[in-house]
Amino acid sequence: MKRLVQIVWILFLCTGSVWAQEDISSCTLGFAFEISNDKSWGYKEPVVVHITPGSAAERAGLKLNDILLSVNGHGTYRQSFQTLMSWFSQNGKEVTLAIRNFEHAFKELSFTKECRHENAISEAQLAPVFAFYSLEDVQDRRFLMPVKTKKNDDALFYRYHTFAFAPADAATRELDERINAVFIRVLSEKGLTYDPQDPDLIIQTYYGYQNNPLFQFNSPTLGSYQAVWRFDCRSHRTVRVPLYDPSEAVRIEDIAYNLEFGYRFYDRKFIAPGEMSLIWEGEVKERLTEHYPLTDYLELNLPLMLLKFPYPGNLSFATFEVKYLKYQYTGIGYDMNDLKTVVSVDPSSPADNAGIRPGDVVTHIQGQPFSHRSSQSLTEGYRRFLAETIHLRDKNTRYTDSNGFRDCMFWDITNYHAVSEAIADSKRYKTAFSYLFGFNQYVDWNTPLSINIAVVRNGEHMSFAVTPQVVTSSHILAK
Repeated sequence: MKRLVQIVWILFLCTGSVWAQEDISSCTLGFAFEISNDKSWGYKEPVVVHITPGSAAERAGLKLNDILLSVNGHGTYRQSFQTLMSWFSQNGKEVTLAIRNFEHAFKELSFTKECRHENAISEAQLAPVFAFYSLEDVQDRRFLMPVKTKKNDDALFYRYHTFAFAPADAATRELDERINAVFIRVLSEKGLTYDPQDPDLIIQTYYGYQNNPLFQFNSPTLGSYQAVWRFDCRSHRTVRVPLYDPSEAVRIEDIAYNLEFGYRFYDRKFIAPGEMSLIWEGEVKERLTEHYPLTDYLELNLPLMLLKFPYPGNLSFATFEVKYLKYQYTGIGYDMNDLKTVVSVDPSSPADNAGIRPGDVVTHIQGQPFSHRSSQSLTEGYRRFLAETIHLRDKNTRYTDSNGFRDCMFWDITNYHAVSEAIADSKRYKTAFSYLFGFNQYVDWNTPLSINIAVVRNGEHMSFAVTPQVVTSSHILAK
């Protein structure tokens, strides 16, 4: 495991600072973009490929795959990445964007860059550093799906606003209607409108579900493969599914069922008006470990397939990156060079409202001593905590995170009290930053509503009861 101080620096440097003033503050955009070479979506224009959860850009309405038409009044078409970044440094902290997506041909968004003291590390950055206090609340995961995509480069996808479905066969009408309901839900979230009277595009689906006659329920290798987890866009959590990883070789006798599903989008207005021109196709073929009803599969996995539309990335496969974060926010920025010192406090934050001020030196959090001048003692205690509490985790939840750590596991629900007792052992484990997840019983058995933070200010000892805000963010990106 890397040293905490190294992780902290990586987190800080990766925020994309683009503006500084008097060497005391650094400001971030809250999103990232790339120049598109996709002829159907934002060709030679910047397309948003990442948004920082909870950022001002996200709150202003910016979304993944939005096409940036202008930056602070400057047109973006065929401009270099360096030129675009220079425009973001104009107007001080203010940013004005014009965007295009399915819902808007042209819409302006304005927001203020988020600025912090250059040495400050926020709680949103600290929560992933101390993820193993509550992996249930910090998910940084990657998974694969065998999604193949075909697209028509003559189609300009932002021109499509409405959709409908090809006529259903009477024998499969009930199943088709359930599948169509998923399309309606997901495409409506993208800004498209279901219009059976005058649609811009028509959706056709096909599917197959067959048992494997060679399957052996008593195979000695059945159950020996790595678990497969997928992201549930409804609950915004990763869940385990009865599938084989598409990158793993599997013996034929261990495959219980084979599932196939595909969908096609046909243009009926723009390419050849009055005719049906194929503009998009997505197809997946999966190997199942046990019975997994097609409707259940599609409720979970069809929204993932549709994340590839309209900016598909890899056409032969799909890689999904999940970032889920839930933590208690107080608004304190800690000094990276001297963690016990408060270097910034967000205006109107819970800590600000409670009375904590920059320059305060933290001595205790929730009664736990807090004297971390450097990260060394904190790192040692955290490593010891991970090693000595691993037996309290549920081995059935094991997964590998995006950093390649293979022993990520949730806490075993039967061991919650033992976990809370371990976290309370401040002398051995130095777990003051566990307050970030204090809403969980396995972190604090009493789950208090407020956090007690003791500080020294100008030689005077003071104590504050801070009522935190629970912040939740969930992002998934398809490549």
